[in-house]
Amino acid sequence: MKKVIFISLLAVISLLFMFADAGPGSWTVSLSSAGQIWGVAVAPSNPQIIYAASNSTGMWKSTNGGLNWVQINTGISNLILQCVAVSQTNANVVMCGSTNTGTNPGVYRSSDGGASWNRIVTGITETNINIQAIAIDPVNPNTAYCTVFDGVANSTNGIYKTTDAGALWTPVTSGIGLIKNFLAVAVNPLNPNTIYAGTSFNPVTSTGPAVLYKSVNGGNLWTAMSNGLPSLSTDVKPIRQISISSSDTSVVLLGQFVNTDTLGGGMYVTTNGGALWQKRNNGLPVAVGLLPRSCLIRPGSSSDFFVGLGNSTNTNIGVFRSTDQGLSWQSFNNGAMVNTYTVRGLDFRAGADSTLFAGVAHTTLPAGQGVFEYSLPLVGIIVDPMVPLNYSLYQNYPNPFNPVTNIHFDIIKPGLNVKITIYDVTGKQLSTLLNKTVDSFGETVSFNASDLSSGIYFYTINVTDPDNGFSSVYTDTKKMILLK
Repeated sequence: MKKVIFISLLAVISLLFMFADAGPGSWTVSLSSAGQIWGVAVAPSNPQIIYAASNSTGMWKSTNGGLNWVQINTGISNLILQCVAVSQTNANVVMCGSTNTGTNPGVYRSSDGGASWNRIVTGITETNINIQAIAIDPVNPNTAYCTVFDGVANSTNGIYKTTDAGALWTPVTSGIGLIKNFLAVAVNPLNPNTIYAGTSFNPVTSTGPAVLYKSVNGGNLWTAMSNGLPSLSTDVKPIRQISISSSDTSVVLLGQFVNTDTLGGGMYVTTNGGALWQKRNNGLPVAVGLLPRSCLIRPGSSSDFFVGLGNSTNTNIGVFRSTDQGLSWQSFNNGAMVNTYTVRGLDFRAGADSTLFAGVAHTTLPAGQGVFEYSLPLVGIIVDPMVPLNYSLYQNYPNPFNPVTNIHFDIIKPGLNVKITIYDVTGKQLSTLLNKTVDSFGETVSFNASDLSSGIYFYTINVTDPDNGFSSVYTDTKKMILLK
């Protein structure tokens, strides 16, 4: 027995040395021929599908996790795109927004995975239709929000909502103050009635402050929730990006430009749904001109943050990461990702092949443009901080859902047997969603409840170890809500 253990230990040590040069993971280029990428979106219902919005060549799509890309511009007549969003429940429903430069600016929507697009601007009453952000309802893909920014004048309304797939947009401005130039919007992934939106400053008077608004009734009424954010009229610091945790939706991350001084701006975090914001810039290259262009809370986490930076000098930017809710940040640049690249889009593919995607937009350098990805090599699976240290069953996403939702779990080593079972409120077993040996560190599985009625359901995980007589090593149960 001692001899076998000794040989096994030598084998492990040999493997570690064999792959030591691979590092903890590395950025590579996934798409290099599209120019600057201003938005990237991974479809949660099918994570192999990724959309990317270029500000010169229009929309791009990958159906194999970023291995190959194709242009998908049929119906899009303005290829200067600035943002993209994909439905949480239907990978074929995708929306993008263009600048007001060129012809036919506005929002474009596809319901067939980008095979064809329709321009949808009815009801958007703006002089300059410059679409900055789009957020799709996590339950109903026919409902969405878009923001409009007018760099010359104050927007007429600035934020709009559709409930009919874009056939008509309606201004949702009750409670909104004078500044209506909106740059950012995000919908709570577990409660579609809760939305956050952030403004720029007043471009006519060049005065602030930017305001963070929150609605808890689907945009019918907004409340300013800017306690802790820069509050002076001289604070001309736009709120550029917002990300909401899917595991604890009271945790929200936002990025604010550092335009005039370093007293305010940068990254802010709330842990109580916007009641109080705390500036968390430790480790970031804070200087006048720092522009947080994108930010992301890793799906299933409330503490793993990413931010994509830019500035006018193209120095000390790229991607930064925090694993402690922004208390400290570290550069996350290596490989193809150089710290002179502006990163305008971030999204994450959860599951066994956990991958961070970035939309890179260097203004002049072609090598610093495109979709980049951070994947995990073999040694990264051992030492990379993205790899789970504990067993976890995550809250389904979206929740409430109709009729498809996703369930993600982590296990601490490959080769374990994982069983996921669905129950109703009486404890009756309805189905076994998964029962197999999982040869990775986790997976995301989809649950289709099209044959069930609205109500509360439960899902349970049981992990057993075949190397130990299939004894149970982890169990957990969570509640989900089907809302038809």
